[in-house]
Amino acid sequence: MTESVVREVKFDKPSSAPAAAAPDRQRQMRRGTKRMLFVLLGVLVLAVSVAGFYFTSDVFDERARVMVASRPIAAGETLSFTDFGYDEAVVGSIPHLPWTADAPYRFEGMVALVTIPAGTLVRDDMFVAAETVPVGVELETVVPLDLSLATGTLFEGDTVLLIDPGAEPVEGDPGRPRRVVRETELTNFDGTQMQLFVSPEEWAQWESLLAEVGGTLMAMDLGIGADAGETARRLDSVWLGQWSEAVEEADRAAVEAAGTAAAAPGDLEVVVPLDTSLSPSGVVEGDTVLLIDPGAEPLAGDPGRPRTVIGTLRLENYSNGQMRMFAPPEEWLYWQSLPDVLGAAPQVLPVTEGTDVNDTVARLNALWRSAWQEAQTATAS
Repeated sequence: MTESVVREVKFDKPSSAPAAAAPDRQRQMRRGTKRMLFVLLGVLVLAVSVAGFYFTSDVFDERARVMVASRPIAAGETLSFTDFGYDEAVVGSIPHLPWTADAPYRFEGMVALVTIPAGTLVRDDMFVAAETVPVGVELETVVPLDLSLATGTLFEGDTVLLIDPGAEPVEGDPGRPRRVVRETELTNFDGTQMQLFVSPEEWAQWESLLAEVGGTLMAMDLGIGADAGETARRLDSVWLGQWSEAVEEADRAAVEAAGTAAAAPGDLEVVVPLDTSLSPSGVVEGDTVLLIDPGAEPLAGDPGRPRTVIGTLRLENYSNGQMRMFAPPEEWLYWQSLPDVLGAAPQVLPVTEGTDVNDTVARLNALWRSAWQEAQTATAS
């Protein structure tokens, strides 16, 4: 019995080392291969993703119509709506102007500040209104404005009357009346002056006008619906009347002052009316004139008399067709009665400096006598 037990007990023999290690090496190779495959697969997926994004990105980008220059535009060039077109682009945050059918008309008549190649995206800051920069040969002029006649605050674009402020008459200078110069629209107006860019000819006119009026024009706004021409005529009429009154007052004051200073003890004052019809340009204080009997036309039974020079006279204390004198009694009587004796105010004709007065008087008297004789003959016949 003991023997049978011993025979049934069996021991497994240990396996050899190479045989035991073979399955482990096979498992290690499979894991490495898998890692490599995973790496290659990842690279492939990444490459496919990049390629897909590259070839399909335009599908997801939003394109918009934007305004572009349809031709090359030079700096300083005046623009037309035909100078613009549109293109489709992905602009993102790039400054641009959206395209609409009316968009090009915004820049009609404006001026390019920079050179713009054809196809370039355009922006507002590339252009400026034509009146704010010189174009071609245009010149800049600044017009200072006095706003004291304005009924309210004036703004850019308002239509106003520009007014010569005039000048008060003073001794030796009659001044000039206030008057409307022109109707205009306030351009490049900063509240005190206008900046204009005009042709050389118009620039010269503005500069001459400003020099004439003393450097500053007055600006007066027009009422709603007011007619500029009619308003200007009415204002000019009022201002001319005011100036004429001021001139007369100044002349009276000057004559009175001069006459008072010239009066001697015993002298009498006389005011002599003078007819200036022979002097289309008029006469002024200080002129030397020929004093002329206007004569009388011959009539039936009345031979009349020829026009005749009766003397020379230097105009002193003269104003508005009258000369104020202070004379001793006998001379006073002559001047006082002269208009009655002649039947009209004596005429005056200015004599320029250097004229031979005697020769001029002789020729005039001969001419007038001949004309009077012809008139007598015609009347007699």
